[in-house]
Amino acid sequence: MIQNLPANRLKHMAKGLLGFIAAALLPATVFATDPPHTDGNDYCSSCHLVHRSLGAPLFKVPGGNVNLCQSCHVPGGTASAQAMLNSDQAMPAPGLPPGAVPAGNSHRWDSSASGRVVYLGGAATPSVGAVLSSGTNSGPYAQTYTLTVASAGDVGAARFNWSVTIPGGGYATNAIGGFGNNLLTGTNVALTNGISVTFASATNSFYQVNDQWQILVRASLRHPTNTDLLANLPGGQMMCSTCHNPHSQAYPPFDPTVPAYTNGFGAGRHYQAMDNGFDQMCLDCHAARGVTNSILGSHPVIIPITTNAYYRAPASLPLTASGSCVACETCHDVHLAPDNDGNLVRMTNRLAFCTECHALADTTTPGRHLNVTNSALWPGGRTNCSTFPPITDTTLRGACENCHQAHGWPMATNTALVFPKLLVDQEESLCFTCHGTNGPATMRVEADFSKTYHHLVSDAQQTQGRVVECSSCHNPHKALSGSHTYTNTATASRNLASNPLKGADGVACSYASLTNFQAVATNLYTVIPRSTGVTNEYQICFKCHSSFAYGTNPPAGLSPIYSTGTATFTSGSATVTGSGTTWNTGMVGAWIVRSNNAGTPGSCAATMRAPLTKSPPWPAPRA
Repeated sequence: MIQNLPANRLKHMAKGLLGFIAAALLPATVFATDPPHTDGNDYCSSCHLVHRSLGAPLFKVPGGNVNLCQSCHVPGGTASAQAMLNSDQAMPAPGLPPGAVPAGNSHRWDSSASGRVVYLGGAATPSVGAVLSSGTNSGPYAQTYTLTVASAGDVGAARFNWSVTIPGGGYATNAIGGFGNNLLTGTNVALTNGISVTFASATNSFYQVNDQWQILVRASLRHPTNTDLLANLPGGQMMCSTCHNPHSQAYPPFDPTVPAYTNGFGAGRHYQAMDNGFDQMCLDCHAARGVTNSILGSHPVIIPITTNAYYRAPASLPLTASGSCVACETCHDVHLAPDNDGNLVRMTNRLAFCTECHALADTTTPGRHLNVTNSALWPGGRTNCSTFPPITDTTLRGACENCHQAHGWPMATNTALVFPKLLVDQEESLCFTCHGTNGPATMRVEADFSKTYHHLVSDAQQTQGRVVECSSCHNPHKALSGSHTYTNTATASRNLASNPLKGADGVACSYASLTNFQAVATNLYTVIPRSTGVTNEYQICFKCHSSFAYGTNPPAGLSPIYSTGTATFTSGSATVTGSGTTWNTGMVGAWIVRSNNAGTPGSCAATMRAPLTKSPPWPAPRA
């Protein structure tokens, strides 16, 4: 039959045969078609039609890459075990418009650094035309813009208004950069924070009054820089093939359990578009999250777990296959996450999720702030410092995110900075939000600390000099319910650390080698870390009020030198008087213990004393 074919037909067949031979001689990874993207008989025709295809590039279904993938990845489809509907795409809070409920268990495949546009309708006759976003959000918060057509017409004639959500909730009104009125539709119309909008003209396009669009933008997000990702980013918008290469599993994924890529195949390797063994794909777009220390404003990644009293290797969360490092996917599941709240975290129990690695928290008793039944929910920032919105989801009682955000929260007064320790507010303001006037906590103590006879409490990040913070005496991860308890009679147990002081750090002292009225030398102190926690209240006080803190050089104005005179104090019904020349700087802040102390020898367990009187008296301390 071949000899009867026309010469030009033979020429084309020869070229085709040479093409197949050349392809066969190329490395297997170039044209690899890895399972399971095959029906078992014909690798290519599962997705492609050579002639009369329904979509480019030669797809079997119309509508582009995502529709092709979803022809199998849907309930009842060939890949129903990994079914993903459009409604599964992540819509996390904060930053959503009022009334919107956080949802979704999968990374979006229809968004970009310039956000995603949602048409809301609104007009009796829908607009004919499109709205596109561009740019990169340079703002510190996730936000939602709402665009509303104000006067009808085609592009360049129709006008629109816009508003944007504010971090604490609701929309900005009459605020600089918070709204735009009667703007002309067109190309790259600037909104705020680097986001622009284009009204795309189409055949017979016409924008109707009251038609609305929303543009949802995320913070700390950029367009990718890797060429493999950029190759599949049409119009700047993601699709399935931005992150996945359906024809090859050669690139290593994050998953530490996947098999090796052998013989040109690698079933179960997730079809990565680039090497993702250390979540390079995540960190290309989410570059701002690629930090190795939380002081840089986000939970550290690509660091090995240090096993000690504070951290432990997770039992239920994956680490990188090489180096056992924490990475983005240690905490986040890119698709089919168990929670439907848009955060894509790997565990539903948020408290257990954090304590997989963070060991220094009492989740057994549990600590007052970690009680999943009755702990307070974050009520929202009460000052102009924090804009973190209220948490209303009751399943988050006792969750760490009531006080911490894994990726930080910007200070309202300087949005270039995040709160220390990934908190949602400055430390003392954070505590007083609940423990202040009208706060949800039972113990509302802020007013007490404003009285002159109470211990000064101030924030170390904002106040210079010697300050005491709430965490100087309390460990919020171990403190229990209740209050300080005292008795009028000195006993061996009256100075035991009460429930609110559980887990606090301090110093213990030993008096075994001391004589009466002798100061404690610095080498007789033992530091008690938070991992152990104090047993006696004095151990907290002695961190500052002892020669452990001052040594032999106390701060000027705070403590006098007392070289002569007498001192009298009472212990129970006994009066103890001492005199001599041993009053010196070493006595500053130190407690006085008589030699016949009824407490445990060599300790300060029973040294609670009545007021001490001295003659001549100490000079008044500095205010």
